[in-house]
Amino acid sequence: MPVTGNRLRPWVAVAAALGAALTLTSPAARADEPAPAPPTHWTKDATVVTLTAGVTRTTWHEKVLADGTSPENRAKPRILQIVEIDPTAGALTLETTIGTSGGSAEKVIDQLTQVSTTPARRPYAGVNGGLFQPEPAGAGVADTAAHSSVSATDGVLHSSSCWNGGKGSTGAVIQYGTPYITKLLTDLKLIGPSGEDVRVDDFNRTPGRPPHCARDDEDTLVSTKPNVYTDPDEIVVFTDDYGLPVPRPGTDPNIAATADPGFEVVVDAHGVVTKVREGRGGTTVPAGGRVIQGIGTGAQWLRDRLAVDDRVTIDQKLRDVTLARDIPLDDSVDVVSSFHQLLHDGSIPKELPNTCSEPRIGKNGTDPICIDSRTALGTNVYGRTVLVTLSGETDPTGAYTETNEDGAYLRDFATLLHDPALDLRIIDAINLDGGGSTTLVTRLPTGPVVNTPPTDRLNGAYVHRRVADSVYAGVGGYGMYAK
Repeated sequence: MPVTGNRLRPWVAVAAALGAALTLTSPAARADEPAPAPPTHWTKDATVVTLTAGVTRTTWHEKVLADGTSPENRAKPRILQIVEIDPTAGALTLETTIGTSGGSAEKVIDQLTQVSTTPARRPYAGVNGGLFQPEPAGAGVADTAAHSSVSATDGVLHSSSCWNGGKGSTGAVIQYGTPYITKLLTDLKLIGPSGEDVRVDDFNRTPGRPPHCARDDEDTLVSTKPNVYTDPDEIVVFTDDYGLPVPRPGTDPNIAATADPGFEVVVDAHGVVTKVREGRGGTTVPAGGRVIQGIGTGAQWLRDRLAVDDRVTIDQKLRDVTLARDIPLDDSVDVVSSFHQLLHDGSIPKELPNTCSEPRIGKNGTDPICIDSRTALGTNVYGRTVLVTLSGETDPTGAYTETNEDGAYLRDFATLLHDPALDLRIIDAINLDGGGSTTLVTRLPTGPVVNTPPTDRLNGAYVHRRVADSVYAGVGGYGMYAK
């Protein structure tokens, strides 16, 4: 019988990884074990697509009824796709990318293309990353994005963590090509020339407007769908990979704090202040340097303590709350954010909610369904990384419809990944951004292929959403390849 998800434990993953050359067999069922699950209404493709040595894509199709609908009250069947990455089988790595800049949103395929100028060294497969929010383009730049909760690429933080009463927020730390899921909390300080320090609220977003979650206990929720908070007294640092002119005042007319003209400080790559000025915005971050914006008491702190030629330090700590340790932020560390862990130690966490952003009435005209497409990052019993997408099927005629975006309620998605009939053997997984953000891109010998249908509209046509970051399996192998 297949090994069911609720029986998997970390030592099984370790043993399996060490014994990768052995054939995995299952012992006969004991009398006290439950009977095997009945056949599922999902069917796995007979062909597993090998993208390169150690990277494969497996596809599951939901059963199609005689009228073309699915057994789960849906107008069309769904598709579940799983990319498995085995770093022992080839020179592979797992990393995140923000594409052209940390401040702008781009399609996953465009972000992955920019990983290398050499086509042969571009990623083999990738999915969209953590949650984000479009920001009002205060500097006149379209597709401005702010990360929700902590994210990092090559040790550079793009945003701070959610506060959650000091408990931090869920994320996946990716280091040396291997991810692990934990609770993360950032501790950020700006240290002036006299040694005085002040809290830094965040990176690379409009001061006074924290997206999605509170960054500290001073943030106040002011709107929902999506959640937006406000804090009239903030300091926000912009890194040189932000890539856009920093925001001007008044970016969001609904959030009064963003209208504060504030104070701005420009710091070079050596930590030396090169410019201070009343007001803020429109400045380009110097290479290797930082731009610091303050509003309210944050602006006053900068105004009172910093002058040209002063030296400042930005102290950054990334705390692993679960393991009670600090994670050194060097260029081996990437972080992708999440709000929910789908599977933990082979089980569905009790606290996982069954939420949905886009509930609709199903084909029977009575019962609701959730059309949120889903994306997940996890590890399986073999110690391998998995990238997962659940979406509507791609219409072979190319005639995309509203049903292209089709996924599941959050807990139902976890239940599907845990389904013993599918026997996916995933033991830990986090939920990444979903809905129209869900995108899976693979690189075949003929070039990159987008394996999920577009669901956003632009000028009447369906397009893939621009996202803040992506997670990908690429050419690597630590010890053999340096970035």
